[in-house]
Amino acid sequence: MEVKRIMMPYRGNRQRGFTVIEVMLATVIASALVTAVYQTFHSQQRSYLMQSGTAAMQQNLRGGMYLMNRELRSAGYNPMKTMTNYVSFVTGFPAPNNQFAINYATDHSIVAFTLDTNGNGVIDPSSNEQIAYRFNTATKTLERFNATQPIAANKWEVVATNIDAVYFAYFDQNNTLTTNPANIRQIEVSLLARMEKKDDKYTNTTVYKNKHGDNLCPSITCPNGYFGDHYHRSLLTTTIQLRNVG
Repeated sequence: MEVKRIMMPYRGNRQRGFTVIEVMLATVIASALVTAVYQTFHSQQRSYLMQSGTAAMQQNLRGGMYLMNRELRSAGYNPMKTMTNYVSFVTGFPAPNNQFAINYATDHSIVAFTLDTNGNGVIDPSSNEQIAYRFNTATKTLERFNATQPIAANKWEVVATNIDAVYFAYFDQNNTLTTNPANIRQIEVSLLARMEKKDDKYTNTTVYKNKHGDNLCPSITCPNGYFGDHYHRSLLTTTIQLRNVG
């Protein structure tokens, strides 16, 4: 018996792959989406870092100003009124705290004063009755003189970091600038702080001045009158009325 073979018609593979153009188009679209997502993420991250950095800068700035403001308002505190030759603002402290000297005509980044905290009629060199503030240009910090530290120790303690300028302007009872510490009745304090990290997309061209037009950036650092770097900054200026002097 003869068996007939039935020949089935050949059917080729009907599955089609992507063409080169389709692959390239998909790659371009995917790349555009990834780029958009990255740019959005980078923008949000930069915005977050700027907001966080600004908040830290403002907190640092206000904390330093608050401490200076509070203690400067107490300069000359003398409840007993029995001290002879009492001076509130001084050019320096006697030994063992004689670590600096101030010329109020030229030194605007340091101030020193005394107060009789415990009311015993004596300025105690080992207590917080000899107070000074200064700007440390090397470390960019606001520092406070701590008379309670041992003689051999560094008596300057850091109050605020990332500080670019501290400027003290002194006025007499007629609201006129004075260079005589005995005539000081009010002080204008300017404190300039900067953010800890740079912002490469920002260039600081702001000219920072106090209320009387003094440029807070020295000409050596700012030959054009401004910093010209990539740091955001904030300036805080306040005038302190001295209630215990005069």
